[in-house]
Amino acid sequence: MITLFKDPFLQGFESAFDTSKFLKTPETKVSKNETEYKVSISVPGLTKEDLKISTKDGILRISFEKDEKDERNHFITSFVKSYNIPDDVKEKDIVGKVENGILELTLPIDKKKSIERLISLN
Repeated sequence: MITLFKDPFLQGFESAFDTSKFLKTPETKVSKNETEYKVSISVPGLTKEDLKISTKDGILRISFEKDEKDERNHFITSFVKSYNIPDDVKEKDIVGKVENGILELTLPIDKKKSIERLISLN
């Protein structure tokens, strides 16, 4: 029989510095109707001043960096996430807001881009 031994000092050290809470990806929900996509991202404790949202070449980029200091410690927390923007979205008309720890983005659909067309073959 093999018995696994865990050093109590190391166990206490690991639990005191549990980094798993820092490495989580924010919860994201996406919905779509005939006129728009809605993206909701959990950003507890962040404000609109903390977040930077940009688009370029069909990519939506959401990032934040928060710099916190006290008498003894200095922490920098950051996050960057990129999403492909669907082809039928009016990229220049994307809007967003932050309320109650939720970032909500609205991506309007361009009906002209979303028309399906059959291609005839020669």
